[in-house]
Amino acid sequence: AKSGEPVGYAWQTADSGLTYSDIAGTWAEADVQRLAQFNIGYAGGVFQHTKELTQWDLVCLLYSLDLYPLDPAAATEAERDSAYAAAYRMGALSPAERNDEAVLTRSQLVRCLLDAAGYGSVARLEGIFTCSYADRASIPAGELGYAALAQGLGLISGTYNGTAAATRGQAAAMLCRLMER
Repeated sequence: AKSGEPVGYAWQTADSGLTYSDIAGTWAEADVQRLAQFNIGYAGGVFQHTKELTQWDLVCLLYSLDLYPLDPAAATEAERDSAYAAAYRMGALSPAERNDEAVLTRSQLVRCLLDAAGYGSVARLEGIFTCSYADRASIPAGELGYAALAQGLGLISGTYNGTAAATRGQAAAMLCRLMER
């Protein structure tokens, strides 16, 4: 307080040691590195930010929030079950929705992230939301709450494009924005 300099906390500058060899110079680099600083991401040394996001990829990312990063390609069956159990506890998925290899759309990614963050009950309220995405007319009424919250929280801007396949990089960017809130 005497110096007028901002006080920094160790967690703001800590280096988790989680690094990737494939993100330098990419659009996702800043978000992926920001998450990696807090040990959130994937084990194995590569992030593959342009790879289509599978449900299992998202579950691994969410698992690293609470425990530690997994390598989606090398996880054991016990690790898979533990990671899915964590996703169920967070509210991101239900056991009936488990489908490891399913490629998630952008709207499914938004739903999982917002449900895990506790926004799901609000997002499911119908008739009270609006948004200004360029493709607003193509968003189904049942997804409009999620889309509006995603816009309000800064997860997505411009075009919602909810039916497009999500990528690992988009998941990192959305998660990073959500955690910065």
